[in-house]
Amino acid sequence: MAKQSKLAIQTFLAASEMIAAHLRIKEADRWSAQISQLKFVSFTQAYPEVSQEQFLWASEQFVQTTTNKDFLRYPTWDELMTFLYRVENGKPNRSWGFKENLPQMCQPVPNQLALMPPKPVSNYEPPDKENKQAYKTFRSNRALKGGN
Repeated sequence: MAKQSKLAIQTFLAASEMIAAHLRIKEADRWSAQISQLKFVSFTQAYPEVSQEQFLWASEQFVQTTTNKDFLRYPTWDELMTFLYRVENGKPNRSWGFKENLPQMCQPVPNQLALMPPKPVSNYEPPDKENKQAYKTFRSNRALKGGN
């Protein structure tokens, strides 16, 4: 397993600039220094286990798979993290863990896995929140590798 570095704000800012340049986001629409700092805090709270290497790799995957005609704004954290995490209904599910086919440099290390939710749960919410009992969520007894 590769050693992972904690995500630094400089790396976060560099990846944000790379994405903005790729999408040709106008200078006036780019994140200011203050907004970038808030975005960094927001990301690290939502995905505390993501390393520098993983964040850069996911950002590069986004750039490589997105044309500036498809996307005219910064991606949401969920859109960016679909490259790292197992996906449920198009959204990354942290409790399901990291994808198994990540490159060696992005493979999670034990201290990252310790930050993951302890039990796999679904992101899915029933269509009628007032009548949740009318819907059953499928629960598999199969343990997910890397997510526990």
